[in-house]
Amino acid sequence: MDIARAFGAALLLGAACLGSGAAVIALLGPRRNLDRIEQAVASFGVGLGVIGWAAFFVGVAGGASPTPLFVLCMVGCGGLVLLARPDVALPSLSRTSEPQRATGMTTWLLLGLIAVALCGSLMVALAPPADADSLAYHFALPKQFLAAGRIEFVPRAVTGTAPLLLQMTYMVALALGGETAMTLWTMLTGWMAGALVYLVARRFLNRDWSLALTLLFLTTPAVVYGAGSGQVEVRATMFAVGAALATATALRTNRIGYAALAGLLAGFFAAAKFTGLLFAAICGIVLLFRKGWLGRALAFGIALSIAGSQWYVWNWVHTGDPTFPVLFHVLGLPDSAIWTRAMDDRFRALYFAAESPIPIDLFHFLTYPFSAAFGEPPDIEAGRTGFGPFWLMALPFAICGAWRYRRRIGASPLAIPALIAFGFYVVWFASGTSQRIRHLLPIYPLLLIPLTVAAARWCERATRQRPLIAAAAAAIVVQLGGQGVFAANYARHLISGETREAFLARNIGPYAPVPWINSHLKAHDRVLFTNNELAYLIDVPSYYAHPDFQLLVDLRPQANDARRFLDQLRRLGISHILLTEGIDSSNDAFLQTPEPSSLQRLSHDLVVAGCARIVATFPIARIDSRTLRNLGVRPARFDYGAVLALTREGCKL
Repeated sequence: MDIARAFGAALLLGAACLGSGAAVIALLGPRRNLDRIEQAVASFGVGLGVIGWAAFFVGVAGGASPTPLFVLCMVGCGGLVLLARPDVALPSLSRTSEPQRATGMTTWLLLGLIAVALCGSLMVALAPPADADSLAYHFALPKQFLAAGRIEFVPRAVTGTAPLLLQMTYMVALALGGETAMTLWTMLTGWMAGALVYLVARRFLNRDWSLALTLLFLTTPAVVYGAGSGQVEVRATMFAVGAALATATALRTNRIGYAALAGLLAGFFAAAKFTGLLFAAICGIVLLFRKGWLGRALAFGIALSIAGSQWYVWNWVHTGDPTFPVLFHVLGLPDSAIWTRAMDDRFRALYFAAESPIPIDLFHFLTYPFSAAFGEPPDIEAGRTGFGPFWLMALPFAICGAWRYRRRIGASPLAIPALIAFGFYVVWFASGTSQRIRHLLPIYPLLLIPLTVAAARWCERATRQRPLIAAAAAAIVVQLGGQGVFAANYARHLISGETREAFLARNIGPYAPVPWINSHLKAHDRVLFTNNELAYLIDVPSYYAHPDFQLLVDLRPQANDARRFLDQLRRLGISHILLTEGIDSSNDAFLQTPEPSSLQRLSHDLVVAGCARIVATFPIARIDSRTLRNLGVRPARFDYGAVLALTREGCKL
């Protein structure tokens, strides 16, 4: 019954996206240039942003509960009538002139492999979430908002004040169908990104190459990693690709409707991720290239402001910085209870240094894609969330094709989208923001499709096709193998009948205290923790105290005032502290470690002062890789942690 409810909720939310997106596309006019399937996929992408945008206002108004969100979905479904009779005219992009032919063995093989890839995604969706970032905030914040009945401001940098448009759709799925509905929804939206890649590629490539490209995209390590979790980059692909194509069409036709659609989709990208602001700026600049720019710019700017500003206004109202805390120094904001200049200096020194390990210069700008292809440096995570080997193997063929047809490049419908993607890469790299390669995933199809088209054009002769086909086949085998290794952990859970608790204990290192916390603490209690992956798993009231992202509980290394620490805890209503290190399980006491964390040190001071006591101890696993650990390659190491209860009686502070 629960699984049926979960599927029903995911399908209802999908229908709401289709309907609301169809209404917007019909209003702006592009539906006349789309066939039935294209209109459905485009409507879903637009509607995904519309539902996330509308859910924000419902949540701020105190409607973060099942009934208002169900009504929102039903209103969105009203636009489904517009999909019944698509208004088909001439396509806006030239289609391939491939003649109609019977479905061959290659087509069936590719379809079968796509089905295998989708089965792997389904296994991930039917298991409990285990990705750290998803548990830390992608899924945790929607759960928090639903528990509060409204959207609350979270005074925490990076994971608390990020734009959350896509997470609003997770909130709808969680409210209507529970956890499985939410994970099924992430699977469905990942699949739709693959469908969009196929439809765009199909306008320039034959059926088999379009299917191969779709398979390569769906099994890209970054997609495998993100599509089954709350990571937003895969879903933001629909916004980036749609905005780039709408921008190109607006520039070519000078139609205001396309400029408005480009602004809408670019705004949704900005409302889903800070880097979407850079992408929106590039699209806006491109729209100024030709005559009639004023009307296009106005339509783009108005739509962009409507679709993308809500989370930035939300941050500005609460902090004075729309991109908190990025502009804290620039705006000269005064110190406050949630942020100070000293905290900002520490944040910049530690966070940006860790997130941007590659020097920002011309040499590294040119070599970044190639070093990332070989997994270097490890900090950008290209080894496990990269783009796979195909683009690198196809690059020589694409260069030959681009040179051979160099006089046609400017007139190609893919030229402007590729230019936008390249411009985004330039600004992204130069901006000094996080250099993790998965942040480029939204623009990846805008480079992968033109690259494949150029390579395929040059390899039209049979003798040239074989090396390119071999490269694609090798990449597919490697990537499917990688997905199989990743999905094996989830397949084991489904096949063995393993319980949710056993799965989480096997995959989440500090999970051991969670069942105790959820069963022993009550609604009037509140537990403080510092392991971000526990934010979603702890069901009772809690507070995530990151030493570098928040200041309400000061856990910076120099914090050593136990009385101030206790005052901060009491101000937040903290009744318990979760420690995941530094405990001697043999006598329920603190270990004497050479460099204890600030939380460990301050908690020890509270115990010595009689203001806290250890009430339970737990083994804490240290898992470097969930996938490799479950394959027996990297066994976990174990420490011991504890739950401390604050006490007033006998407290000497």
